[in-house]
Amino acid sequence: MGGLTTAVLLAKRLGQRVLVLEQHFKIGGFTHIFQRQGKYHWDVGLHYVGQMGKGETPRQIMDYLTNGQVEWQPMPEPFEQFVYPDFTFPVYGDKQRYQGDLIALFPQEEAAIKRYFQDIGKASSWAIIPTMVANFAPGWLNGLLQVLLRPWGRIARQTTGEYLDRHFQSEQLKAILASQWGDYGLPPSQSAFGVHATIVSHYLNGGWYPVGSASALAEAMMPIIQEAGGQCLTQQSVTEILVQNGTAYGVKAKNRKGETVEYHAPIIVSDAGAYNTYCQFLPDDIAPNYQQQIKKFPQGTSALTLYLGLQDSPRSLGFQGENHWIYNSYNHDESFAQAWSNPDTPPSGCYLSFPSLKNTAAEHHTAEIIAFANYDHFARWQETRWRKRGEDYQELKSQLSEQMIDLVEARYPGFRDLIEYQELSTPLTVEYFENSDRGAIYGLPATPQRFQQPWAKAKTPVKNLYLTGADSLMLGIMGATMAGLTTTAVIEGGGPHFAKIMTAIKQEAAQKDASPNSEFTPHPQQG
Repeated sequence: MGGLTTAVLLAKRLGQRVLVLEQHFKIGGFTHIFQRQGKYHWDVGLHYVGQMGKGETPRQIMDYLTNGQVEWQPMPEPFEQFVYPDFTFPVYGDKQRYQGDLIALFPQEEAAIKRYFQDIGKASSWAIIPTMVANFAPGWLNGLLQVLLRPWGRIARQTTGEYLDRHFQSEQLKAILASQWGDYGLPPSQSAFGVHATIVSHYLNGGWYPVGSASALAEAMMPIIQEAGGQCLTQQSVTEILVQNGTAYGVKAKNRKGETVEYHAPIIVSDAGAYNTYCQFLPDDIAPNYQQQIKKFPQGTSALTLYLGLQDSPRSLGFQGENHWIYNSYNHDESFAQAWSNPDTPPSGCYLSFPSLKNTAAEHHTAEIIAFANYDHFARWQETRWRKRGEDYQELKSQLSEQMIDLVEARYPGFRDLIEYQELSTPLTVEYFENSDRGAIYGLPATPQRFQQPWAKAKTPVKNLYLTGADSLMLGIMGATMAGLTTTAVIEGGGPHFAKIMTAIKQEAAQKDASPNSEFTPHPQQG
C-alpha cells in the first residue's frame, strides 16, 4: 500500500510517469484477495480499517488516493469481541462507551482507565515523531531534535506491558486492554506502547471494510497511475537496485518469463522492506553498517491463516460480521512465548473474521482464523516450492488446521459443521507471495527499538533511492499509507511538502463535500 500511495501521489500531484513493479501476479500487496472453487473469496491482509467515517482525515486520504471510487461499509456493532475462557467483552465504536463499559466492570480502577484513554492519545502522537523528524530535518538538526524530544516521547517508547503494570492492578483488565495486540503482532512485554496506542486510537470509532472487497483499493488506484502515463506490471521480481557513483538509477528484475530485465528511472522507491532493500537489493559495499544492524534486528512476526469456505451463513451461529479475538489465557506473553518456542504447542489464541459478512457483495460465505507462528518452525521446507513442499509439510498443515478449528469450536459449538472447504497458509506462504523477511506480516517488529533505527525511514544513504511502506514509518494499511505520503513529501523536498499534500487532500475533500450531488472530477495539483 505504501508503494501504490507514493505512485498515486507522484502521478496525481506532479503528473509523473510512474512504473510500479509487483512480484506477485496481482497488484496491491496485502490488499488483494483470492478465490477458490469459483465462489469463495478471502482477503489476505486487510481485515478492517479504522477512521473511515465521513470527515475523518484517514477517510479523506483514502478518497484522495482512489478519486473517491471506494465506498466503506461500517462493521456491525459491537465490531470486536474479546473472548476469554470465562468472559467475553464486546467493544463498540464509541470511545465513551468503551471507557464506560470498562469502568462498570472495574470501578476500583476508574481513575486509571480514564488516564489510559488520555495517554493513548498522547502516545500515538509521539510514536512516529522521531521517524518524521529523521525524514524531514537536516542531519545536524535531526540529531539535536532527537535529543531534545526524547524526554517527551518516553510514554511512547515504554513497552505496553510496562505501562499496564504501572497503572493497573487487575490482570483481567490488563488482558482486555491488550486484546488487540494481534493487530501489531507482539504481546505486551515486547510491543511499544506508542504502537499499541496508535492501533487502539485508530479503532475507537469502530471498524470499516471497503465495499466490494479489499481489492477495490488497488483497482481504484491503478487508473490514476496509468492516466498519467505510468504502468503497473506484475510478476516482476526485483533482484538488484542499480547504483552508480552513489546514485540509484534503476533496478534489475526477473520478469514472468524468467528473463532478466532492467528498468531505469531518475527516482527509485522501494516498498520491499528494509531487509530486502538494504541486504538483498543493494551491493554489499553500500551502507554496510545498516546491513549489519538490520540482520541483527529481531525478526518480525509471521502467522498461520486458515481460509474457510462455509456451506451456510455464520449468522446461523449468531455471528454478524464482528471480529473475535479468542484467548485461552489472560497472560498474553506466556501464550505467545509457548507457541513461539514449541512447534508442537497448539495455538492458545486466534483472530476470527468473516469476510463474507463484511462484504455486502459476497454471495458465498467465508471465514478466516489467524494465529501467530514462528517462521523457524517451518524453515526446513524453505527451499521447497509452493504447493510442492512434501507430504510431511501437508500433514503438519492438516494438524495445525484442526487445532485452529478446535480453538474456535470450543467457544462456538457448531462452527466446525459449517466448514465445506479449508486451506492453510503458513509463514512460507507469506514469504513466497510477499517476499517479506521470514514471512513477516507486519514488517519490522513493533518494539520500542524499532523507532530508533536510522535505516527505518524514507531517506536512504543512496541518492535518488527512497524507502516506503510499513518499515519506513508505521505498520498496518493506514501506517503504510501514511508512509507513502511521507516518502512523497521527502521526494518533493521535505516537511513543507507534507503540509502541501495534506492541504491538497483537505481541499479536495471540501470541494467534494460542497458538491455532493454532482460528479466530482479531481484535477492534477502542483506544488
